[in-house]
Amino acid sequence: MKRLELEEIKSRKRPLIVATVASVCWSLLSFNAYSVTFVLFFAIVWLYYYLSRRALRTLTITRSIDRERLFSGETLTLKYSVEGSRFISLSTTLFPVIIGDGEYFVPKESSFVLSSNGTGKVETKITFWRRGKKDLSRLVLTSKDPLRFFSHIAKYSAPESILVLPKVMNIDYFPLRLRELLPGSRSDFELMEDPVDFRGIKEYEREPLNRIHWNASAKLGKLMIKEFGYTAVSNTILYLDLNLSREIFARDVWEKIRIDYEEIAVQLSLSLVRFAYGSGGRISLVIVGDEVLRLSGPGRDWTDFAEVLADTRGSDQGPQLSEIIEEDLERFDLATTVVIISMYLGEDILPQLLRAKSHCSRVVVIIIPFSPREPWTKRTVSYQMLPRTIEGLKRRAAVLEEEQIVVRVVGDNQSIQEVLVDLENR
Repeated sequence: MKRLELEEIKSRKRPLIVATVASVCWSLLSFNAYSVTFVLFFAIVWLYYYLSRRALRTLTITRSIDRERLFSGETLTLKYSVEGSRFISLSTTLFPVIIGDGEYFVPKESSFVLSSNGTGKVETKITFWRRGKKDLSRLVLTSKDPLRFFSHIAKYSAPESILVLPKVMNIDYFPLRLRELLPGSRSDFELMEDPVDFRGIKEYEREPLNRIHWNASAKLGKLMIKEFGYTAVSNTILYLDLNLSREIFARDVWEKIRIDYEEIAVQLSLSLVRFAYGSGGRISLVIVGDEVLRLSGPGRDWTDFAEVLADTRGSDQGPQLSEIIEEDLERFDLATTVVIISMYLGEDILPQLLRAKSHCSRVVVIIIPFSPREPWTKRTVSYQMLPRTIEGLKRRAAVLEEEQIVVRVVGDNQSIQEVLVDLENR
């Protein structure tokens, strides 16, 4: 819980000034009981004006939130407590102000009457659909007199922010290749779990029935399965390219595409990281954005990747993916699967992809130039106007397929899950 401090108060009192001047002029021109009554009335209104302004300075406002981390699509609950002044009641309206990266949120306002020595409590819920850090610091509180002769706008703040993590896609398949056994030779790689390495139990998720731990299930009241370690694990290096390629000429068109692509690509990357952790594999993530970030799997949980991806941004002038892959060629070995997620496949990167294939077990390239279809929606007729460079992109993808480099271009009427199932069946 944090206490908010007053930043400034702005008052609007022009109607009160005009009405006061009019009543004074009336009393000077015609001094009678009615004119005196109006002068006294506006004197009381002016007194209420100064008392209400002073009350706003002495309010005690606290804020609490139900969490500091949440995923896209989840709801945040903000609770405000406002302790009133000693002398007067105030008719107030409260506006939480939330600022994100290129976004500005003003949740639904909450109006209430704050009585003297009373406390008002306000609860606001807001759902975030884009990842990133959201600033919750500011609060705007307005107060008007019942006759609307004046109003006050007070701004309060206390530093506080939350992190909205990327949405996680539901992925059931992805080809994380393991090294095959050598005939007649002892090898450290096996294509199965190690039944001796019992790690523990976890909740049942469509696994075979022979994996169910019946004793634990009976004690916990829900199906639990045995979880084993692996005698061999996949080693995956995932490259997430968020920048605009230098080969693109229609940069204004592609920059608009890149904004939507960035969200989809980050979600897919986090989902693949989580899938790799769930299948017992090792994965490293290389983010090519405003700067190059590298995250390795050992000692981390998949949520650590989520926190980094939540605040990652690309640009139209950042480092190029081809240069990063060229630097990393020596990191690859015959047990490595290289996965690349990008928006565009240019001519410059083709030599690096061919060299990467000669150093590792498999290269998988997923190109997302469109906003993919959600998996629960039906296919529709597409009338989307596509850049001409898309045809060249598909042609280069076909050339790489001939060199045993797996390339998939996500169509504008395809879902990500359909493309991944196609990769699994390849």
